[in-house]
Amino acid sequence: MPLISVIIPVYNVERFVEECLRSVLAQTMRDFDVIIVDDCSTDSSIEIVHRVCAECAGDIDVRILSTGKNSGVSVARNKGIEASTARYIYFVDSDDYISADALEKLSAVALRHPQAQIVYGTSKIFGNDSNLPIIDIASKKFPECIDNARMARKMMLSHNLLPDYVWNRLFLREWLNKYSLRFKPGILAEDKYIGFYMARYVDSIAFCNSTTYYYRSNSFNQTACKSDFLWTCIDWMIADWTRHINFKSALSQIILIFRTAHTSYTRLIWHKGPLPPAWKRIPGAILHWAKLNHRFRKSTPSELCH
Repeated sequence: MPLISVIIPVYNVERFVEECLRSVLAQTMRDFDVIIVDDCSTDSSIEIVHRVCAECAGDIDVRILSTGKNSGVSVARNKGIEASTARYIYFVDSDDYISADALEKLSAVALRHPQAQIVYGTSKIFGNDSNLPIIDIASKKFPECIDNARMARKMMLSHNLLPDYVWNRLFLREWLNKYSLRFKPGILAEDKYIGFYMARYVDSIAFCNSTTYYYRSNSFNQTACKSDFLWTCIDWMIADWTRHINFKSALSQIILIFRTAHTSYTRLIWHKGPLPPAWKRIPGAILHWAKLNHRFRKSTPSELCH
C-alpha cells in the first residue's frame, strides 16, 4: 500500500498538464501512486497524459480512470478517492505543479504527527493575478501541529487563517471515509463547501513550512469563478450549512455562515448605489440569510440552474 495517492482530475488542460505530471512523477519521495481521472476531455489532454506517463512514470504506479461523461471536478475527485488504497490523499489541479520535494516534505510532517487528519503545505501563486489568498504557513508562524480539536476547527472555518482550497493538503484517507467526506457534484466552490464539513470532524491538523505547491492564476482557471452561477451555489451553501450546524463548533460555523451571507448580500446591493455604512448592512444581511434559507429549503445542487 503506498503512503500517498496523488489524485489529478483532468479536463481540457492540454496547455498545462504535461508540466503538472512531470512535476509529480519527478518526486524525490517514491512511496506514492498517481490516480488521473479524465473528466472526458475534448482536447488532447489524455493523449499528453499517456505520453508523459510512458516517458516518466518509471517505478510509480499510474492509473488513468474516466468519469464516463463530463461531470465536473467533484465527481472526478470522488472517483479518485474511491480508487485509492493509500494512507493519504493529495489533490493536484492539472494546470498547477508541485515542487520536486513536495511529497517528501509533507509526508515527513505527517509521519511526525500521525494523529493529524490534515497536513497543510505552503503554496505560491504564479500568473497574472497575485491577489488571491494563499496559505503561507511560514509567515503565519503556526506550531507544526495543533491537537486541540476546538482550535483546529475554528482555524479551518476562518478563511483568513486557512484558505479552503483542497489542493496541497494531505488528507488521511481513513478519516475521509469514516465520515463520508466527499465533494458535492454539480456546484462551483466545491472546496469551500466540503471545508465546512471537514472542519466539524477534524481533531488535529499539521503544517509544513516549505513551499510545495505552485498555483497557476490566469483567465483559464478563473472564468468559472466569475459567473453568476458561482454566487447561486454559494447562496445554496449558506442555506445548507445553516441546516447542518454542529454543536461542537457552532459559534465558528455561525460566524462563517453570517460572513458569507454578508458578502452575498453586499454583492446583491452593490449595483443599487453607494453601499451604506457597514453597521447598516447587518440587518439587511440577516434578512438576506433568512430569505436564502427559505429559497433553498428544498433545492438540490442540480436544480440551482433552473
